[in-house]
Amino acid sequence: MLVIDEYQYLTTKDRAFSSKLQMLWDTKLQETNIHLILCGSVLSMIQTEVLNYTSPLYGRRTSQFHIKPLKFHNIKEFIPALNRLDQILVYSSFGTIPKYLNEYDSNLTFIQNIEQRILNKNSYLYNEGNFLLKDEISDSASYFSILESISKGNRKIGHIASSLGVNSSYLSKYMLKLLELDIVSKEISITESNPLKSKMGLYKIKDKFLNFWFYYVYKNYNYLEIEQTKAVLDEINLNFNDRFVSFAFEDFVIEDIIQEPYKYLDFIPAKIGRWWNNKEEIDIVAFDEKNIAFIECKWQNQIEIDTIKHKLIQKSQNLVSDKKATYLIVTKDDYLKEER
Repeated sequence: MLVIDEYQYLTTKDRAFSSKLQMLWDTKLQETNIHLILCGSVLSMIQTEVLNYTSPLYGRRTSQFHIKPLKFHNIKEFIPALNRLDQILVYSSFGTIPKYLNEYDSNLTFIQNIEQRILNKNSYLYNEGNFLLKDEISDSASYFSILESISKGNRKIGHIASSLGVNSSYLSKYMLKLLELDIVSKEISITESNPLKSKMGLYKIKDKFLNFWFYYVYKNYNYLEIEQTKAVLDEINLNFNDRFVSFAFEDFVIEDIIQEPYKYLDFIPAKIGRWWNNKEEIDIVAFDEKNIAFIECKWQNQIEIDTIKHKLIQKSQNLVSDKKATYLIVTKDDYLKEER
């Protein structure tokens, strides 16, 4: 077995390397029992050098794997000392990339980890967004502005364009590139009959650490570069739960329903996701041929369950259905009760 990690650096040093490897493979290596593995962290370069039709190595691969972030429940495997509350806080900030989780120090509090492992300009994660994206894109200023806008909650293409002072059509090529690189995703309301043609899509930064980084690090470089960390920590204390944890909690519940549907429902959903129209939204809608569940996720400390359920029932009337309906409110208390 031969493993070449960060293959893109070889091709950067020698632009003809992939052609040379192709010739070596075709004339000698393919007749041997060698297992050749090419790895790379720059998706665009791997596409160009290995996967695309025009690449020298096209058609010679046996298989390919696009390694995705881990799931929420894997966090505990990397940081066993975390309590239930800190798990969702870490999920909302450090995300689930193994390297990022390994940066977390269990001997520190969550806020101390944020301060020392992310906001500290000498830390590994401080410039990770820069390093991660500048290998992938050339016009970094435009892309970074778009990603910062999304991190601030501008998820509709019109809202992103308005925040940047440009026309929506100007953003098309940038959004397409970000989608191709798997940096952002376009979320479509779960009941859309033709998702590919829907104009109601919402964009989100897929990696939770990167989303956190653009909002709290990139946006606040001026403070952090002169070590004014307190101003950023004050902002985190002010809005981290509302801007990040509450949305990550929804992602957790969707993931948990997929993994253990009967913990929440009396059926296995065929489809699950968010629903919205121009005026209202429902955090999660899950359904199969006979059943449909409407679910709201609330991370607040004190909530009026009956009031929320009444509003949920009203909003569900927008979805005409003859399925058996279930209404469910999942709260922060429900989550914390599962402490093990």
